[in-house]
Amino acid sequence: MFSQFVLTGFVGFSTLVLLACLIFLAGWACFRLLRRPASRTLAHYPFVSILVPFYNEPVESFLTTLEAIEHNVYPGRLEVLLVDDGSTNSTASAVAQWLAQPRLKDYRLLSRERNGGAKGLALDAALPQISPDSDVVTVIDSDTVILPGALRNAVEALYSSPRHAAACGLIVPAGRNTSWLHRLQFYEHIGALAAIRYVQSKIGVVNVVGGAFSLHRTSVIRELGGWGEWLVEDIAWTWRALAHGYSIAYASDAIAYTICPTTFLGLFRQRRRWARGRLESFRVAWGISRARTMKMLPWWLLWAQSALVPTLLLLIAGALVYRSHHLLAVAALNWLLMAVLNFISVLHSRTLLQLRPRDMLLVSVYNTVMDVLILPANVIGLIDELRGGRKSWMTR
Repeated sequence: MFSQFVLTGFVGFSTLVLLACLIFLAGWACFRLLRRPASRTLAHYPFVSILVPFYNEPVESFLTTLEAIEHNVYPGRLEVLLVDDGSTNSTASAVAQWLAQPRLKDYRLLSRERNGGAKGLALDAALPQISPDSDVVTVIDSDTVILPGALRNAVEALYSSPRHAAACGLIVPAGRNTSWLHRLQFYEHIGALAAIRYVQSKIGVVNVVGGAFSLHRTSVIRELGGWGEWLVEDIAWTWRALAHGYSIAYASDAIAYTICPTTFLGLFRQRRRWARGRLESFRVAWGISRARTMKMLPWWLLWAQSALVPTLLLLIAGALVYRSHHLLAVAALNWLLMAVLNFISVLHSRTLLQLRPRDMLLVSVYNTVMDVLILPANVIGLIDELRGGRKSWMTR
């Protein structure tokens, strides 16, 4: 068992990070009130190559993804590469029939004979096929629906600074009214994580680009390489870009709905893989630049605290196990700051996501439960990486 001193210090550090985020948001809000908002409209919109890897996706779901791309208005040039990663069901033939109809955008269907076992391998296989004139590579998962304007908003965020190597939007789990498991994941994604990512974007250290809908400068991909060597390709690529001195953008108004795990076993496997990917990405960045990796360490430790020592368990430990008023006070402050960030995040996206007042109250409750629920998956995922076991996609 951790000593009370170590545990209090660990939680105290993450609490300071949360407090800094809250102070930054307050200061940024005041700054925006005092100055006129700058237009993000670009004089020239870059050429975007969209990659959509798929493997045995349900036909109806995948066609919904394609229709969303088809009807997303973007003022620049577009090409869409659909990457069949060795599907054995009827998806590929259904896609071919869909492409046979007149379309507004330029589509190409690429087929791999055998499933590679990881999304990154499929993406890497498609990179040689993108146009030489491509400026931006956008990755959209085959179970993800981007809302109108999402692509344009994300591109504008990416091009808001020449240092940005990538950008991501707000990934929202679909079907929040389907089950309690869906609601847990919905509130997790729209809560404090979104607020923290907004803060990170303003200082250039967004450390996770959601792979369901992400954008990357083609020139940086050609410089740094693709995604195929990692288990969790989106996290590892992001940390490698940060370690090379690039920054990452976040567009909170670029919204994409994605299908989330529908069973607890599926959620467990996903979070186990994500936790391993967090440590994997840290190792990747550490091998490139220790100095730049240390700058990102506070955000990694913030994740580690919530993933390995949830505040609900901290409150119980402070009151019953350690009988420590100090630990209890730090844990309570940690939860309170997270609740405030949850509230701010929901308040910010209430119109875009059609949220109700009760969502501002429920988000902290559901996130507290979620932290405890996925604790075993996080622990096992970190052990997987420390032991160096065989890397398995686990959700394919």
